[in-house]
Amino acid sequence: MSESRKIGALDGLRGYMALWVFVTHVTTMATLQIEKHDTLGMFFANGEFAVGVFIVLSGFVITLNLQKEHNAGDFYIRRALRLFPVYWVCLVASVLTLNLSIEVLHEIPWSEPRLMDRILYLQNSKEYLVPHLFAHFFLLHGLIPERMLPSTSYAFMGQAWSLTLEWQYYLVAPLLFWGLTRIKSSYVAKALALFALILVSHKFVQSSFLLTYLWLFAVGGMIAEAYQPTTGKNPSRLNLWVTIAFIVAMVATLQGSMVISVALFGLSLWAITSPSGSLAHNLSHRVLANRIALWLGKISYGFYCSHMVAIFLSAWLLIEVIGVRERFYFIPELIVSSLVLALVFSMLLSHYFEIPAIEYGRQLVRKRKLERAELPVTTTP
Repeated sequence: MSESRKIGALDGLRGYMALWVFVTHVTTMATLQIEKHDTLGMFFANGEFAVGVFIVLSGFVITLNLQKEHNAGDFYIRRALRLFPVYWVCLVASVLTLNLSIEVLHEIPWSEPRLMDRILYLQNSKEYLVPHLFAHFFLLHGLIPERMLPSTSYAFMGQAWSLTLEWQYYLVAPLLFWGLTRIKSSYVAKALALFALILVSHKFVQSSFLLTYLWLFAVGGMIAEAYQPTTGKNPSRLNLWVTIAFIVAMVATLQGSMVISVALFGLSLWAITSPSGSLAHNLSHRVLANRIALWLGKISYGFYCSHMVAIFLSAWLLIEVIGVRERFYFIPELIVSSLVLALVFSMLLSHYFEIPAIEYGRQLVRKRKLERAELPVTTTP
């Protein structure tokens, strides 16, 4: 399997993580009595680990991209067109269904603690509509402290707290990467820098603020450099394994449960890049590179952005229109109907917005590179 196909298999991991986030949101919306911090709830009611994998994966992929990209403008064009079109569509949909979402949350006849949290987020979205809209339009709402703008992290689209985090990282990634590459830092220096970032993250409680999770992006970057060194030397699997093991041990010591995200990504990458024919390679290929996984990966961004709208619409249909009043029926019907609706939304978003925007970004960058490559025309007097 070629290197590009090996890394492409990580799309399957991305698809599974998007599905995991959906599960944690739909189970609480279905009023399943699962506590977020219980053993079972850590996996079925807490999407933090899945988002953690997204962040490490982003740090990994962006570092690989920046090893090849030498123009910040090209980088920003690609990233903006990858992120904003689908996000804006889902933001508009979330704003248009805001009142409906608040209404259905009040009408659900069964109690679940996180329903009250969602009501608070959405009511604050409505009360501070204009400042929330302005901040969300530019995906910079994570820079605004919660004390200044209530529910800034989770307004309209609760899951968008990680999208503003992603955009903040994109804005500084070229500066960080190209700045650090000019400094011949040792492995020990990088480890100390990661240690410092983890310590700094303990000072922040707002998840949508970059410094809270910059260390996790850095984890992805360190793994990327071990996988494909900037020196141009052939990647060493021993170096990759040592890097992953060291980072996992450090995170386990300093960040506790977030080691799950780091270990999950690290083991997936290790298995994917294992020699063809090995047990790890074959198993990872069957799990992460099968057709369903790759399809989920392809539509994962649209699925991540739109799944809460699908959940709210499905709940409204079941509670307000059909009139379901038995929890025994409501739970499976909400899970199935919202999953189907989210998948439909995702396919439409991918086909009509995401893929065209990505292709347009490629064309713009290609044009910019051609223009830069052209020599200035001089005329003789």
